Amino acid sequence: MAMRDVDVAILGGGIAGLWLLARLQAAGYSALLLENNALGAGQTLASQGIIHGGLKYALDLKLNAASNALADMPARWRACLAGTGEVDLRGVPLAAERHLFWARKTLASRIAGFFGSKLVRGRVDALAPIQWPAVLRDPEHVAAVYALDECVLDVPALLQALARPLQASIKRIRGDVRVMSDADGVLVDCHDAFAQPRRLRAGAFVSTAGAGNESLLAQFGLPASAAQRRPLRMLMIDNAPGPLWAHCFDASDKPRVTVTTHKRPDGSLVWYVGGQLAETGATQNPEALIAAAKAEFAALLPKQDFSACRYATLYVERAEGATADGAKPDGPVLRRVAPNCWLAWPTKLALAPQLADQVLAELPLPSGGQTDLSHWPAPDIAPAPWEVAAWR
Repeated sequence: MAMRDVDVAILGGGIAGLWLLARLQAAGYSALLLENNALGAGQTLASQGIIHGGLKYALDLKLNAASNALADMPARWRACLAGTGEVDLRGVPLAAERHLFWARKTLASRIAGFFGSKLVRGRVDALAPIQWPAVLRDPEHVAAVYALDECVLDVPALLQALARPLQASIKRIRGDVRVMSDADGVLVDCHDAFAQPRRLRAGAFVSTAGAGNESLLAQFGLPASAAQRRPLRMLMIDNAPGPLWAHCFDASDKPRVTVTTHKRPDGSLVWYVGGQLAETGATQNPEALIAAAKAEFAALLPKQDFSACRYATLYVERAEGATADGAKPDGPVLRRVAPNCWLAWPTKLALAPQLADQVLAELPLPSGGQTDLSHWPAPDIAPAPWEVAAWR
């Protein structure tokens, strides 16, 4: 192969691609990230920023593969936030130091036994009622509140912190890419931000483009079924009654709602809501989901006043590597699709470090050389969903 422009070309400017770019450069690789939209515009900014430790997947009282895959993630991310981890995230603000778990009376005794077991000791603390957030201080409807060892990140701030030192290696493209590979390396054809054709020579190609991976399957002779999507419709509540970062569990082993809180420039609070409400919302139109959400929160938090609230929804399709039954993969998915070419899905924002580990284990040693592409502009960072929502 002719002289390479970079050791590794990455497609996809979400959390997985940016984390991988940072890890590659720290390991001595020359790497370039290509993004045909704004950074974080797909699943990253649609996520809630919770660095899961896996306990929400263990409500069947078993620490299964999904919960085990996530168990080390909170400590790993906290090390990065402290400046002692694999990526320097000092200065990234925490939205919440710990995510909460709030149990209704129907689940209280079962949860108390599980959270008190030696299997989860050290990963959760029972909070006294005086420690409960103000919006949960309703013992008639809230039986117990636990603090999980799961921090919640400000995702827009995280994107800015990751992208800032990597700016020279992040490039805006237009449209799709064409990838050709052989044993010696990879050719990546694309159009730059000025719609000019570009051909990059790279030692390896990794796509972390989420739904964008699907456009590459045919190029590599793979069926569309090699990837999957799991839809949901997230809910946003503006002028929310107070700060809250929590899962609410009742009789099911899935959270009825998962709430994170975000402050808008005008100081108002937005609840960004996932959980079973959002799963069910995937088959509802916005009006139906908003009506269901009003009824749900009236039942869960009847003492709170939602009369001044505004509502919006966000349809999200979580793009993943395929599983046999269509269920969520237990961990990241990395698939080699051609010589020196991989498609990658982190599955969850919290698992981006683990995905980077898998990629680094597959790559050949770096050469260190990189062509100067400083005149090729970088993409912007996408706005948070609540900043562009159509409020009702």
